Amino acid sequence: MTTRPTRALTAAAATAMLLLAGCGGGDAPDPADATAASTSAVPDGPTAAATPTAVEPSVAAAEASAAAAADPAAATDPAGAALASALRAADLPAGWSVQANPVVAGDLGQSLAGICGYAFTSEDRRTAKYPVVGVDPSGAAGITSEAIAYDSPESASLALTELAAAFQGCPPEDYTFVQTPPADGLAPQNFRVAYQLSTGFLQVVVGQARGSVLSVLIGSDQAAVLAAGGSIAQRLALLPAAAVGG
Repeated sequence: MTTRPTRALTAAAATAMLLLAGCGGGDAPDPADATAASTSAVPDGPTAAATPTAVEPSVAAAEASAAAAADPAAATDPAGAALASALRAADLPAGWSVQANPVVAGDLGQSLAGICGYAFTSEDRRTAKYPVVGVDPSGAAGITSEAIAYDSPESASLALTELAAAFQGCPPEDYTFVQTPPADGLAPQNFRVAYQLSTGFLQVVVGQARGSVLSVLIGSDQAAVLAAGGSIAQRLALLPAAAVGG
């Protein structure tokens, strides 16, 4: 995904997001599983560069504050529901913080497109997105994420299915699938994968959908990623059906 850097993260760190979820070797995930309850898969991808952060610009700070204050039960449309589902500091371990990375008005850039060269038809069905970086205590971008609103629940489900399909096409010489992360605490409609890069680096990906909203997290700290995923799943469950279509 392509995002606009709003802090002193390098371009690589600021745009890391879902493009970092490369792909993995080994047994590729079944795309059909991405729409099933408690799905599982195991791909992998690079991680955000460990880059020091600086003071957050006012626009990014405002969006982070809005996301942190957004009540999922009060959402009235997919965009508001996605905002309430965006990664926030409360989702992360003690000592972590978040950097919102607001998109240019009307320019959603890429979200999932680019993962192992897969053509995501769902990209054209996005209506809003909220990229957020989870910054670990050292100041490195430890988790990258996007909360994405789509034009329908079917489009969000398609995106989750395509995410699984994308990992099937990752080059085995670069990625090796490892044990699938557990689904405990995640939304019923979820996708999980873990993989090791040829460099030895481990990556964990968690995607989960509710109605027309999709949340995707990518990071190297599995415990932190799964904890954040579980926290976000609780907010997804609170979204009104009228706001997300399901």
